[in-house]
Amino acid sequence: MRLLSALKFDMLSLYRYRIVHAYLLLTIFYIFLLHMMPESGYATASILVIFTDPVVLGFYFIGGIILLEKSQNTFDSLFVTPFRMEEYIISKVGSLTLLTVVVCLSIIILTTGFKINIGTILLGAFLSAIFFTLFGLTLAVRAKTLNKYFMISSLYSIIFFLPLLDYLNIFHTWLFYFIPSYATLILIEGGMIDISVWEMIYAVGMLVIWIGIAYIFAKHSFYKSIILHIGSDKK
Repeated sequence: MRLLSALKFDMLSLYRYRIVHAYLLLTIFYIFLLHMMPESGYATASILVIFTDPVVLGFYFIGGIILLEKSQNTFDSLFVTPFRMEEYIISKVGSLTLLTVVVCLSIIILTTGFKINIGTILLGAFLSAIFFTLFGLTLAVRAKTLNKYFMISSLYSIIFFLPLLDYLNIFHTWLFYFIPSYATLILIEGGMIDISVWEMIYAVGMLVIWIGIAYIFAKHSFYKSIILHIGSDKK
């Protein structure tokens, strides 16, 4: 019950912070852009749009949310209540993941309808959003300012976008298989074309493994950077 209340509060916060408004405008723009694409290039354009923006939505916005709550001393009052650190993390990740799925679903339905495998794309978006938001939270709790967070997150973004080189037939290496975003690409592309059972197993398994790793790091970072400093003047 407490977790559901937190999730509802975080969803309302996304609206209050104008994050929902920003993505409504972006969604409209992407829908218009994809409708302008020739049919021959639609599949590639759709994959690139979903992969490079809605899927990594939480990675960028979690930084602003965490740093805002830091500046407002939200944590000092929040964690003297029975509210647990794990509930906070799950609620933040859940709200941003839900927004990601809604944005992806809106883009797909309003551009192609049900002509493609929507479930595979949404599965990729869902799992990837969880991972990216957890990873972003890990970086955000350690950052002192929003500028530092964006600088650090931009460096990691380069790594996550490397699998695009393989997708665009620019550069190929087996090392891409260990990058979680490579699995994301496979699932998103799997909505457009048929992929094998083994590709599906690899993609889902890889993302689940990385989600587990990211959750462990997020908890450790949050405890070390936030929980241990509650009630003190240390930053």
